[in-house]
Amino acid sequence: MHVLIIEDNDDLAATIGEYLEQRGDEPDFASDGALGLRLCEANRYDAILLDVGLPRVDGIALCQRLRQQMHSMTPVLILTARDTLADRIEGLEAGADDYLVKPFSLRELYLRLQSIVRRGTKTTRELNVCQLRMDCEQRLVHCGGQRLELAPISFRILELLMRAHPAVVTRDQIEHAIWNDQPPESDAALRGHIHRLRHLLGEADQRHSIRTIHGVGYQLVDAAITP
Repeated sequence: MHVLIIEDNDDLAATIGEYLEQRGDEPDFASDGALGLRLCEANRYDAILLDVGLPRVDGIALCQRLRQQMHSMTPVLILTARDTLADRIEGLEAGADDYLVKPFSLRELYLRLQSIVRRGTKTTRELNVCQLRMDCEQRLVHCGGQRLELAPISFRILELLMRAHPAVVTRDQIEHAIWNDQPPESDAALRGHIHRLRHLLGEADQRHSIRTIHGVGYQLVDAAITP
């Protein structure tokens, strides 16, 4: 899992990050809410661990912005010392998926994290971005009413771009999702897949395009409004 830890207690964040790494997961870190939001805009995460008492943008406001303005469905687990019923309701109403009161065991944290990620996967079997519709379970894609015949790697790349939309998906994220720990020695293979996917989308509906963000990765965009 690629997990964003938004926590201003550096020792706690490091402890959680080390625990995740020991289980093969990839943690990312933000020590304040504003940085957390920027990372959410730039990257795709499988889950977010979110402290409430953050500087600059607090956790409740951050979660509300994720859900209401960014339309992000990334699972969120709130971490906080506040343990009243009103506090829990506030967090859940802001859009959090679960609530864990400090101090907590790392084992319980990890079990709750796995739980919300599984729930999130179950509720996003169909993706809809503009005129693109993807059935992740049946592995079907329709663009502007036309069915696209995609090879498995092209399907996976498009899924990553749709789930992240409108954020950018980095080359490293795509390569890890497709080739795990053994990516090609050059980026020619990935560029070839992107080229073919871009061509198929253009043939089906000129409104969609894959923008190359040089030195970073790729972004699914509406070509009609792209400058």
